[in-house]
Parts: sequence; structure tokens; C-alpha cells
Amino acid sequence: MSEVFIPLGGAGGKNRGEGVQVDENYTYMKLGNSGVGIPLPAGNYKALKAVQGEENPFSSYGDGKNAAVFMTKEFLKKVTLDYFGIASITNFSLSMYAHRQVRLTWAKPSQGLWSGVHFVFKYGSMPTNENDGFMFFDSADVHYETARLEERELFVRAYSYVTVRDGRWYDEGKVSARITVTGISGAVTLSTGAGVWTVPDGVRRIRYILVGHGGAGTQFNGRMGTGGGGGGGYFTTDYMDVAPGQQLPWVVPSEQGSATVLNGSKAESGKMSKKLYHPSSLRGGAEYNYSERYETYASGGDGGSGGGGGYILLDNYHYGIGGCGGENGSNGKGAVSATYDNPATLPLVSGGKGQGTSTRGFNGVLYSGGGGGAAGAFASVGFPKKESPSAPDIMEPTLEDGYYFYRQAGRGGEGGGGNAEIWLINHKLPLDGTDGLGGGGGGSKKYPYERRTDIRGHLISDVPRGPSVAGKGGTGCIYIAWGSAMNDGS
Repeated sequence: MSEVFIPLGGAGGKNRGEGVQVDENYTYMKLGNSGVGIPLPAGNYKALKAVQGEENPFSSYGDGKNAAVFMTKEFLKKVTLDYFGIASITNFSLSMYAHRQVRLTWAKPSQGLWSGVHFVFKYGSMPTNENDGFMFFDSADVHYETARLEERELFVRAYSYVTVRDGRWYDEGKVSARITVTGISGAVTLSTGAGVWTVPDGVRRIRYILVGHGGAGTQFNGRMGTGGGGGGGYFTTDYMDVAPGQQLPWVVPSEQGSATVLNGSKAESGKMSKKLYHPSSLRGGAEYNYSERYETYASGGDGGSGGGGGYILLDNYHYGIGGCGGENGSNGKGAVSATYDNPATLPLVSGGKGQGTSTRGFNGVLYSGGGGGAAGAFASVGFPKKESPSAPDIMEPTLEDGYYFYRQAGRGGEGGGGNAEIWLINHKLPLDGTDGLGGGGGGSKKYPYERRTDIRGHLISDVPRGPSVAGKGGTGCIYIAWGSAMNDGS
């Protein structure tokens, strides 16, 4: 039954039966710690009838018999709370926990009726009831950290409650607090070196960018080719959960070959050109000849963005069109041949492989451009038709006044890639990749030979000594941001 009936004894008489309804507005009297007194109003009473569908246990009540009092649930709740009360939390406070995050702390009541606490959050003014807010949180714990909030004044009211059979009973919400929500933002760039970075106060989550050292461009003028561009340093970005005061070890190397590291996360260095051998079909049909005479270092180096491919020609081999460096994670472009085309040479002059994902940081900076491949004299010449490719993926020329020009030949990719040396042209472009961006170095066709001379100083022979560095790869970096500087809406 949803009602409670309390029989009232009597001496009999006419019409003394109907129950009196007692609701939450009914006046009652507390009898110390023993109970409450409920006055029965004067008047004639009729017989008490059972609720439809329920058995009437008061068969002895009716005209001339005993009477009954009917009390609503709201009245029982009022009396119960008046006598026993709902215990409230204590020591309630608000404080900034992290960027636009608030921590609530409180103490549980040690005695009394209490099942938990219902927090109501509202901007600009104090909540007026348990439903007057934009966010709610129920807890039986002693602390709570919010998600990110707006930077404005926040009011929080705490309604302690007790769980009953058909729901909850709340207290009057006398416990409340207010705070102005603020942001904790910043960013730092770590350049060449190594050390420990300490997480600032209030920072519990960072977003980072790691850029590896750029690979150097290759300087090579062997019989079989020129130097390819170096790959840009590999690029990675992610989030990291941290704690205020935590110390994160880091390394940004000054030379290629070592990884950029932040607390175990890594970005590897870009690569130089691989050593490959020229196809035997160009040497009288012999299967392979692995002597130094047939080495080539024209392919672009792999990296965050690939290096451009140098070119290969047997005769007048400075007349080629080296590929440009890749950018934003793309492959470098392969070389274009202006005087020679042989499908067997395609792998030798290909651009380096990029990582295939964007190398643009959340800070808007583009990193990890690939270096350009050694370009050749034809890099500035216009052609009446597109040249035959010497690599699977080559630059697209621009059509200018009826001639095709390869204006990007040997150029480094955007994001710090170094430019290649262009044969017979004093272009004065920097061969080195850009420091701090992890750009790959440009390739070159300079003579890396040891010259031997006779006693009169005359050249008697050239001795190949393999590849060397043309444009140096640029150094990488570490970029760390927190709060609004993470540029993710935080």
C-alpha cells in the first residue's frame, strides 16, 4: 500500500469513522524524541473505505466504531527528515586542477542518513534546485575532477541525498561554493642538446611534436651518377598524460643517425642515398659487376619527406634534371633524363620514400622537407615536349611560351629541405637543410675524388673514394604545448 493508516481508539458513537488526510502542510507536534502528536479535527466521520484493488484490514472501523488518520508520503518524508535529517557533506571546496578543469573535494558525514551527494553546476549564478544547472554529478566519494569548462565564474551546489524505495530524498542544498575557471597554457621548443624537462604546475596533459635530424644530401660524381637529396627527419606528434613536477628526459641530436627522443617517444633521423649498382645491361650484357665503377648514390634518401633523385647518364652526364625533395610526408621526385632513357635505370634515380602522413605540426609549422637531387645543366632549359621519365614519379613541368620547364628541379621540399647543386649554374641556394625543421640536405655532383699528381703537379689518375656529404641535414626539435596552446579546442 502507498498510504499508512494509524487507528485512533474511541468509545464508539455515531459517524466516527472516515480517515483524516494528513499531508506535508499539516501541523503536528514533536513529542521530544518519542514521536509526534497529530491532532484529530472535530467533526462527523464516515466509514473508512479500502483503496480499490487492495484488501481492507480495517473491518472493525466504520460508523459508530473507531476512526483512522491517512498520512501522505510527503508528510511521512517531512516528519522523517525533521526527526532524523539527511546528513550533509562538510569541508566542501573548489580549486583549479588543470587547464580549465576544477577539482571538488569534500568530507563524507560520519553519522546520519546519507547515501551520496548530487552536485549541480551552473555559470553566472547559484543553482536553485537539484535540476537547475548545465552539468550534474552524483558521487559517494570524496573528490571529483571535472572535464574542461568555460573560462568564467562557476557556481556549484551540493545536495546530499538518501536513497529510498522509489527514488531519493534530497536535503535543502545548503552547501555550495563558487570559483572562476581559468586556463593554464604554454609551449616550449627544445633544440639541439639533451636534458630533463619539468612539467609545470597544474599541467596534466601535453601535446608534443618530435622531429628527427634531416639526412644529408649525397655528393657523388661516379661514373654512374650524381648525388641524391637526403630525406627529411621523421615526424611524429601525439598526446602524453603527465603530472605536475614530473621530469621528462629528452634528446635532440646534433648529427644525423640518432633519434629525437622525449620520455621514450622517438622520431628517427632521415636517411642518405642508398648505394645501388648500375644495371649490367649497360655494360655489354654482363650480369652484374659490383666494383666501385658501377656504384651509384643517385636515389633520394628516405625520411619524413623523401629526398629528390639525382640523375644518371653515361655520356655528358651533367646534362640531367634532378628531382625535387618531397614535402608534408610525400615521396621525393625522381630524376628526369634529357638525353638518355633506359627503364633499367629507373630504380637508381627514384625519389626517397616519405612517411606518408602529414609533417605539419598542430602549431602550423611544416617540418621535414626532403633535400633536392643534384639537378644538372638542363634544370633551367626549356624543352619543346615533356622529357621521358627516368624514374616512376617525376616532376611535372610548366608550359611557358610553348616550352616545358622543370622549375622545381633540385629544389628542396617545403619544410626545410636543402637545395641541390645545379651543374654550371651559380644559383647560390643553400644546400643544407634548415636547422630546427629537420630538412634533408641537397645532393651534389661535385668531384669527391682524391687527385694524384706527378712531381710536376700534373694529374695522373682519379681514385674513387665513394660518396661524401653535400648539403647537411637540418637538426630536428621537440615542441611541447599544454592548455590552449595544444590547438585542439582545449
